[in-house]
Amino acid sequence: MNAAETLQAERDVVRLIRDTWAAIDRKDWAAYADGFCEDGEFEIMGDRRRGREAIAAGPARDLAGYDALQHFVMNEIVDVDGDRASGQWYALAVHVPDAADPGTHADVGLRYRFRARREDGAWRLEEAVIDVIWTAGMSFAIAEHPDGP
Repeated sequence: MNAAETLQAERDVVRLIRDTWAAIDRKDWAAYADGFCEDGEFEIMGDRRRGREAIAAGPARDLAGYDALQHFVMNEIVDVDGDRASGQWYALAVHVPDAADPGTHADVGLRYRFRARREDGAWRLEEAVIDVIWTAGMSFAIAEHPDGP
């Protein structure tokens, strides 16, 4: 992979990251799931979700009680090695339960560690792990998983 191909791959992975978060803000669970490999894994607050269906069902359940979501993604670090990539980024997640009261919200500062791979020309996340660094405002918790943690 030459330097231009590496830069393009890094840019494509950053776009994947941003598109995935934008899908969450829109509550577009099909688009969110499409950001992951079929056999992808995602972990948040000790809850490990395997496969696209479980990965998309998680935030659909966890974020159902919020009228508005806004995620700010920053400081993306992407290391590309051929058709594989890894790295991390930081995000600030704002969760507004009642759109009529936007001053009340649950905020989470987090680090998102990931591995991705290119399949059929498209980058997808194969593993993502959220590390919660801090919270502010209202309490934030993920919903009770129907099959336990």
